[in-house]
Order: sequence, then C-alpha cells, then structure tokens
Amino acid sequence: MKSTFYNACWIILEKCCFAVAGIFSSMYVARYLGPENFGTLSYTYSIIAIILPFIQLGSDNILFNRVAKNPHSGLRLMEASRYIKIIFFALFSAGLLFWAYRQLPTRQLTVLAILLVGTFFTLCDIYKTFYDATLASKINLVVNNTALIIYVGVNLVFVHLGLDLIWFAATLAMRSFIAYSVRSVIFHLKRREKKRTIHGVIKFKNIKTYNTYLLKIGLPLATSSLAIVIYTRIDQIMLGQFIGSHAVGIYSATLAISGGWVLVPMAVITSFMSTIASERDAGKAADRAGQLYMLTLASCLPVLLLIGSFSSEIIRFLYGAAYQEAATILFICTLTSLCSVLGTIAYRIILMHAGYVFMALKMPIVALINIFLNYHFIPLFGIKGAALSTLFSEAISLLVLNAFFKQGVVTHQMFSAYKSVPKFITEVQLYVKSINQASH
Repeated sequence: MKSTFYNACWIILEKCCFAVAGIFSSMYVARYLGPENFGTLSYTYSIIAIILPFIQLGSDNILFNRVAKNPHSGLRLMEASRYIKIIFFALFSAGLLFWAYRQLPTRQLTVLAILLVGTFFTLCDIYKTFYDATLASKINLVVNNTALIIYVGVNLVFVHLGLDLIWFAATLAMRSFIAYSVRSVIFHLKRREKKRTIHGVIKFKNIKTYNTYLLKIGLPLATSSLAIVIYTRIDQIMLGQFIGSHAVGIYSATLAISGGWVLVPMAVITSFMSTIASERDAGKAADRAGQLYMLTLASCLPVLLLIGSFSSEIIRFLYGAAYQEAATILFICTLTSLCSVLGTIAYRIILMHAGYVFMALKMPIVALINIFLNYHFIPLFGIKGAALSTLFSEAISLLVLNAFFKQGVVTHQMFSAYKSVPKFITEVQLYVKSINQASH
C-alpha cells in the first residue's frame, strides 16, 4: 500500500505538470498558429497514429504486466520489443512516406516526416514502462518534466521569433528525443551501479523466441489498438476530409482541454494497475479494481462539473475568439474522456484475464461504429457530429460490448465498484494509523 501510494503521488504530480504545461503550451501555440495551421499539425499526427499499433504490437501493456510480475524476465522481453519495433517502424514509415509523397502537399509531407522522427524515439523509449511497472515513477517525473520544460521554452521562443509551422513540429520530435535519451542514460547508469552489465542482465540467447511471443500476443493487441486509434483519430481525419483543416484545428483545441485533465486519473490507473497485476488472489484483485473505478470517478466528477458550467469562459480565456466554436463541444468531449478513462481500466483488466482475442474482435466493431456515425453525423452536425460520434462509440464500448467478456466480469466490477469503498476506507485508516504510530 505504501509503495503504491508514493508511486501514485509521483505519477499524479508528473501528470499534473504535464496537464498544466501541456494545455498552456498548446493554447499559446494554437493562438499563434491559428485553427488552420494547428489543424494541419493535428491532421498529420493523426495519420501517423494509424500505423503505430502495428509497430507497438501492444507491447506497452505486455511489458507492464511482465515487469510487474517478474522484473528480470520483463527486462529481457523489453529489450526484444525494441528490436522488433525498430524493424516494423522502418517498414511502415517507408510505406507511409511513399503514400504521403503522392497524396499530401509538400508542407504536410515535411511535417509528417519530422513527426515520424519523434515517433521513433518514443517507440524506443521502453524504459518509461519499466519504471512505471516497478513503482519507480519518480524517475519518469523528473525526466518527462525536464523535457517538457525545454519543449515549452523553445515553443515560446519560436512564437516570439514568428517562426513557421515546421519549427513547432520539430519541437515535438525534440521532446521525444530528450526524454528517451535521458531515461536511457539513467537506466544504464543504475544497472552499472548495481554491478550488473547490460549484457549480463538484459541479453537473451534466443531472440527468436521472444519475437515469436511478442508477435503471437501482440498481433491481436495490434488489431484492437488499431481500432482504438481509428475511433479516437478518425474523427479528425474525416473532419479534415469533409470540412477542412480549420475544423480540425477547432476540434483539436477542444481535445487538448478535454483530454488534458484525464492525465491525473490515468496516473492513478497506471500506479494501481501494478498492484492489481501482481495480486495473486482473484478476490483481492477484484476489490482493488473496484477501488480503482471509484477513485477514478471521484477524481473526474469535479472536472465534469467545472467544464459543464464554464465551457464558453474556458475556451475564451485559453484560446480566444477564433476558437469560440470549441465551446459547443467541450462538455461532450469531456464526457468522452470520462468513458475513455473508465474504458482504460476495463481494457487492462481484460488483458490481465488474457482477453486478447476478445479485444481483437471488439475494437474493430467499435471502430466501424464510429466510422459509420462520423460518416453520417459530420455532414449533418459538423464539428459537433464528430464529438457525438466518438462519445457514442466510447459509451457502447464501455457499457455494452464489455458485458460480453467472460459473462460480464468486467462490467460487474465496474457497476459494483461502490461495494469496495468500505474496504478502501478501512485500508486508508489503517495506513494513517501506522504512520502515526511510526512517528511516535
């Protein structure tokens, strides 16, 4: 309980800094670039997101669960995942750049290529998952916020100098490079301090075995992850196709706010999932899952009330009059974020129950529903149609389709989560009592 609590505090602190600085930077850059250029940046990023599931193969979740249960085995699998990611990145990036060369204007092609460089370093950064899974999130706090401070500072300088969109794409790549480089150096230095060489600890004799395992487990996850990307990014791509980059810019500005605040509940999820994944007793694991649902809801409700009451004022203050249309969809997107956060808990619990095939079947259904809704709603309702499509898709995924997994075990945990509150209160009281006794 103590290690989980401290780890959660570090992750929450990191995510709070990310949320505040990220929204501030996004606001400042969005104001400067305007909806058209800001929409171009978001549009190209959404295109890259489509290929990421095939490169990652769901490795983050696989590695998290393996490291949480067995750090030494997780290290070997972690290193194997990096090799296969690099191979897949080279293949899919080449295909994407060839398509972009033939389909996109030169400006968008350049932005796409720069963002791909940043994506490469993000994919290589296997150490972040390791530190989260081993309850060492303090390291991630320091590294990520160092990179973030540099990123925000450089963006402010670029705005002051009046530079072009290309430079702001470069700062995104730079942030990924800094975070990866610093985290990699820290990891290797710590291994040497423990007198464990990298080869002695991480080297594996049969890389084919690890790659086969990653492909076997990862391909179903890649399918589900692709579907997730489609129904979370297809709205921006279809907005760009139906209406234009200006609409994408308005929509993306809204998502920066509605998605920024979820970093805090996601931090709670990241920390507590390590405890749930390592729990041997199924009953205790279910109780922990119920507690996690309740903590997540408790952290989300104040934000929902705030945004629901002051949507127009928030948009006007952060982005100015050019983005005022975003106020009409801010609360809708915030409800979508709530469903997404709760869906993340359900998703990771399903994976703990080895529900890889279920996710591979479910998520394409959700993606198809979202594409269908966007295709009909965007021409009818414009930006609001895109927001409603994603909200309905998230709700169907969370409340309807999850009920088909193992006779509703996940949905039962969610709807009966209130029963875990007394146990959680008792645990907190015992923890506080132990601290008081230790202080005396």
